[in-house]
Amino acid sequence: MTKPAIYIDDTGTPQKSLSKYDPGNWKSFVAVLLTPKERLEITNLISNLKREILHKINIDEFHFTDIFSGTGQFKKIDLNIRLEIFYSFINIYKYYKCPILIQSLNDDDIIRNQMSNFRKQKIDGFDFEQNEHLCLWLLLARIKSHDIIKKYNFPFEIFVDAGKQKPDTSQKINLLRSITENSEIKYIDSKSDPLMQFIDFIAFTLNRCRWILMNGKNSQGDNILLQMAELANFNALNMERKIIDLENESTVTAYDKLLREKYDLNGNLSDKEVEKIKARKK
Repeated sequence: MTKPAIYIDDTGTPQKSLSKYDPGNWKSFVAVLLTPKERLEITNLISNLKREILHKINIDEFHFTDIFSGTGQFKKIDLNIRLEIFYSFINIYKYYKCPILIQSLNDDDIIRNQMSNFRKQKIDGFDFEQNEHLCLWLLLARIKSHDIIKKYNFPFEIFVDAGKQKPDTSQKINLLRSITENSEIKYIDSKSDPLMQFIDFIAFTLNRCRWILMNGKNSQGDNILLQMAELANFNALNMERKIIDLENESTVTAYDKLLREKYDLNGNLSDKEVEKIKARKK
């Protein structure tokens, strides 16, 4: 019997943006919650798209970083085909509006949130010295505590895009004892599951939108992506919607102002306090 599922993909940008809150080592994980019915129907829809689009151009996987930038397998693929792929995925998402939870982390966040003691911990195969490990663990904790999961029938299956572990392996996590079978998450290869390619679309688009705002420089392609993201209207439960005037407003200033407001609301350390602690560590 098909169970409800949570699919998780990692994302980030290996460059430092113009935001003062970007130390250059952002890591984000994006989780998408799916009912059994959504799992089956979205899998079928994406499998059909693979037959209709990818098989004709001899490509085996939707990979949205390459689709957007026209690199990798999509290097010589016509822009109209690449846009068709994006809009097809947007239409799928618009219909189902699957809930999304996001967790991001960088070195400054550890200081700002006074979490330095976390760095010393190792729990169930997570080494919190590594941002990737701590970020994923924090996302799993966020998922477990969020009221949205009460709307689903337990147990969940949780799938994570392979990276931290090899494909077709699992990790036992006691934190998840009450919501998953055997307290496990499973690592899978995105090529093997169309749903992971669906989550790749969501994670890439949300991350690229943030990068555009943080960097303050948007190309024609970036403007198209922002319009597509607005059309998708992602149901991100822990993100704030904000209208920004791209022509008359600095997106970097607006982004940093919004972050600082949230930091203050959460009782985080001030910018000066963060910089003092960083200076002492040098």
